[in-house]
Amino acid sequence: MSSEKQLRGNVVKLLRGARLDARPVENPVDPGFPDVEYIGGLLELKEVDDWPARADTILRIEHYTQEQRIWHERRAHFGGRIHVLLQVEREYLLFTGAVAAQHLGRVPRATLYDLACARWPSLADLSAGLAVALKETG
Repeated sequence: MSSEKQLRGNVVKLLRGARLDARPVENPVDPGFPDVEYIGGLLELKEVDDWPARADTILRIEHYTQEQRIWHERRAHFGGRIHVLLQVEREYLLFTGAVAAQHLGRVPRATLYDLACARWPSLADLSAGLAVALKETG
């Protein structure tokens, strides 16, 4: 199982446990559509194995496509609740879709930390805080 697929399974399970009725989404018709739908919004998942060795190196996310960026910006522009959850190593960062579309894959770690609306150092911490963060941020 790929890391992103495992991440999706973990996220769907914990959001279901938080009574957000999460569902994984595979949409070949609309390639920008996010990975998880839940009551109140949508969540795109991205996973990168490691942080760059140098602190000032941009964290590249090659599989964050232009179609996804456009989709996330458009949904946010019209008031939709869209987030991107990024896992790097064992750390998790949550971004609004508009912020992710503009910055994800284009800035170094410190900037990502500043732009994130929430950050968790482990899966256990993510489990305890993701549902709350999704409800509180738009």
